[in-house]
Amino acid sequence: MSTTAKASEHIKPCNIAQCERHNRRDEEYIKSLSPSKLYIRTELTHDNETYVAPDMVGITLQQHYDNLKALVKEKTGRAMQEKDVEYTDKKGVKRVRKGSSPIREGVVNIKPNTTMDDLLQYVERVHERWGIRAIQIHMHKDEGHYENPEDKDTWQPNLHAHIIWDWIDHATGKSYKLNAEDMSEIQDMVAETLDMQRGQKKSETELVHLERNDFIIQKQESKKKQLQEETKKVIAEKEEAEAEVAAAKTEVADLWKAHDYLTSSNRTKVECGNRLDREIQSKQYRSQSLDETIDAKEKKINQLEEKANKKLQDLFTIKDHGDWQDPMFFGMSAYIYRFDEGLQFCIKAIQDFAYSGFGCRGGKHGDIFWDNESYTIKQYMKTFAELASATLKQVANWFVWLASTLGKFNTNELKRAHNEVNGVAEGRYDWRIEKYKNNNGISM
Repeated sequence: MSTTAKASEHIKPCNIAQCERHNRRDEEYIKSLSPSKLYIRTELTHDNETYVAPDMVGITLQQHYDNLKALVKEKTGRAMQEKDVEYTDKKGVKRVRKGSSPIREGVVNIKPNTTMDDLLQYVERVHERWGIRAIQIHMHKDEGHYENPEDKDTWQPNLHAHIIWDWIDHATGKSYKLNAEDMSEIQDMVAETLDMQRGQKKSETELVHLERNDFIIQKQESKKKQLQEETKKVIAEKEEAEAEVAAAKTEVADLWKAHDYLTSSNRTKVECGNRLDREIQSKQYRSQSLDETIDAKEKKINQLEEKANKKLQDLFTIKDHGDWQDPMFFGMSAYIYRFDEGLQFCIKAIQDFAYSGFGCRGGKHGDIFWDNESYTIKQYMKTFAELASATLKQVANWFVWLASTLGKFNTNELKRAHNEVNGVAEGRYDWRIEKYKNNNGISM
């Protein structure tokens, strides 16, 4: 192979509206992007290339989707199943029959010198092998990210191509069925055709493909662990330096004792005194050097701790309600929720309370939180408010948003949860909380 780039194609059902906006690169779409989700350098957009199958010129993906629906009806006599359907099998097990995906989208890694002819050769091999036809190809060379946003020389391009596949057999009206071996063969084919190194097989790595937000969270967790290891190493070096300082100071004290003894008993000689003075001076220099080393280590520890605290604070920062729909923020909230049993208790208490009201799905609560719940919710509000430099009301709104997102609240449930959790933040439960603390011997 002439390159070490890894070849792969990740194929999934095509989100038609999002796909066309992304590939058109129109001005409105570019303005709507957040650099934390996707960064596009418009001055490089002219390097992008697009191929449209001759019979698809002037036809939108939505129009082609509608045409495929009509084709399926004509060929099979049945309407195309567009949505997932839940059913119970003969053994009583509930299963889900996936809806049809007549148009699918594959994202292929490419090299800087990959051409549209290379991609057309690849899709032609796929068509000959399975009958699946590519109706659009979009090469993108303007996406990527900066390793350091302040340094434009750290640009890392994300070179790739979007391939839009027609996944319907036009002769039968049925979807093409590819198994795991077929998908593995596709990975071999794209590597061979584009002259790229094939990525390690999924059967060998046992890894699951991560979507972008999940990958970012995994990467942040890895950096967090690396930071913790660096901090432990510096602390160990500091402790070792402190031990050397203590030993040096002990030696200095012993030398001073010997010096005083020789001087007071008139047994010392000039040479002996000078030697002891030199040794004392040497030990003092060593002690001073070790003190400076300790100061440097402590400074590095403080820097690492500030960096770790900032990452943690960034992770827990309470955003404005309009930003809470950000998948990245939801991923972070779900990550905290998964590992903190106390937060899980609070969110489940809020959900059960919300389900108990009129026009809701039903829960175990009456019209107030139980005392242990109000106490725990208030304590966690204070903890997150201090951590994120936020108000109790902001944390309360975050709790309600997280409970609603995970529990899929209806309008009544959301209103009921919002009013009561804000009541805890505003102090309406404080007398109950104090009573609970007194009854349980809790002093804070």
